[in-house]
Amino acid sequence: MTGLLPTESQWNLLQEFGLSSWFVGMWIKGDDKEELARLLRVDPRSRLECGFAEAMTRHMLSMDDQIIWMGPHAPGWTHVLWLSAFHTTAEAKALGSGGRRLLTVFYNGGLGELDHLYLYQDGALVNEIDPPYTGGASVSVPEYEIYAEGLELDLDMSSTQELHSLLCMAGRITGRFLDREWFSSNRDLYQIPREAWSTA
Repeated sequence: MTGLLPTESQWNLLQEFGLSSWFVGMWIKGDDKEELARLLRVDPRSRLECGFAEAMTRHMLSMDDQIIWMGPHAPGWTHVLWLSAFHTTAEAKALGSGGRRLLTVFYNGGLGELDHLYLYQDGALVNEIDPPYTGGASVSVPEYEIYAEGLELDLDMSSTQELHSLLCMAGRITGRFLDREWFSSNRDLYQIPREAWSTA
């Protein structure tokens, strides 16, 4: 996967499936969904296995709590899509505990804001691992340099073009890009009560 590219633009897929104004994704190295849900302090009674369309509908009906849609991404990896609110650093560190790796991407289309592709390891933030700018420095964590080939950023790029590159980088690392099968799968929808992380 180090030099591959997806068959479809990652940004075009986000647009098509209604995520062009807000995308918060996490890729966690590990496939124990129940353990990861527990670490996120979800309300276990809120669990609902459903498709993406129903997940989007239900999140619109519950704006008080954090709503996530989580499930298998690629062998050995779980994905968490935050449909409302935004994860805290404490939540990211919790999911990355126990030796796990974690990648995060955040995009706010309303403001045109794109955060870095961040790497967490063993409960701590390591660094951002964005593809480098053309003619610039290398990827900040050298072992991830091999995943950046052909994904170099440019100062003239729009935030959506950069987001495509970050999602390609995440796809190469995890072994799977976002695709139509990904969006058509059933995953677990959970609520994370607002107060669950209020003291974290």
